[in-house]
Amino acid sequence: MESISPKHIVVSRTDKIGDLILTLPVFQSLRKAFPNAKITALVSAYAQEVVQGHPAIDAVEIYDARNGMGPLKEQLQKLNADVFIAVYPRPKLALAAWLAKIPVRIGTGFRWYSFFYNEKIRKHRHFGDRHEVEYNLDLLAPLGVKVANSSHGELAQSNLVVRPETSQQMFATKIEWPVTPEEKNFAVQLLQSRGIEPGGKYVVVHPGHKGSALNWSIYRYSELIARLCKEKGLRVVVTGGLDETGLITQLTGLLSFYNLDVKPIYLIGECTLKQLAAVYQGAACFLSGSTGTMHIAAAVQTPTVALFCPIPETTPVRWGPWGNTAKVIMPRNLKCPDCQKGRCAKHDPMDSITEEEVYLSIMKFVQKGQA
Repeated sequence: MESISPKHIVVSRTDKIGDLILTLPVFQSLRKAFPNAKITALVSAYAQEVVQGHPAIDAVEIYDARNGMGPLKEQLQKLNADVFIAVYPRPKLALAAWLAKIPVRIGTGFRWYSFFYNEKIRKHRHFGDRHEVEYNLDLLAPLGVKVANSSHGELAQSNLVVRPETSQQMFATKIEWPVTPEEKNFAVQLLQSRGIEPGGKYVVVHPGHKGSALNWSIYRYSELIARLCKEKGLRVVVTGGLDETGLITQLTGLLSFYNLDVKPIYLIGECTLKQLAAVYQGAACFLSGSTGTMHIAAAVQTPTVALFCPIPETTPVRWGPWGNTAKVIMPRNLKCPDCQKGRCAKHDPMDSITEEEVYLSIMKFVQKGQA
């Protein structure tokens, strides 16, 4: 029976920002279980800021999908790792880890390329009956790290004996993503330059999304923002990326019809991820659809109103805000069968979420903060 005390663990999560944020508890759990091991994050260039400087991570490697198998194999070989964990399984990476002869390769047992892993986790994520954080933590079971609600009977028989560097095996489910004093100071000064004094109350609205789920229409967002500004005199901070400039232009056009005395503030592509997190951290409430920025707000414990669609693969049970105070709102009373599945060519299923219920949900958080 093989015995290993991990010296260098590579965790591979090469997709989007929100997905990587939900993988942070994996790094945190590994750090607690193996405090003397080196932990490397293999990530996309797009999402690397999530893990840069994180206290549980020693090094960051960038995965370039354009690289052929030769360079990728060499990249992994140079790391001299003894454990490779494929949180986001990709056939190319599975093969490269095998060719690089990394001794322990952990991944799903349900893909055609799963034979490249020698420690397989046999749990289907597509059921969506647990949160992504919990599915991610399942991958630590072969290393002897205790995982909440794990069913060891569903795991493949392991021939691996792990010798943890601590007397107790443990896991961490809370997302730790610290915002530095410098980033907080940046957010305070930026907001002050736009008319929000330090300690002033504001609500953040992020109307954009990357298309993996249905979102509220920009018309609904404009109605909601106008009401917050007009009825309550609240400062609303609208955030978005440079790739969402067209959407924000549409929003500003819609809001111009309301003749608002208190106008929204727009922060479009002006902040790094951690600076944006600092802006979110100071907000009374954050509103968005199911997108990566929602997970940023949740990670810094900002009360969140999250709009989710009926598509089964995007269920809030799996992808909802994690670890913070949140209100998830979904369409209801949908009579059209296609709308119920979230895929309708005739109607917008998200339109059944009213401006009134979103407004009231936000105001509960705002008033609770005031109290």
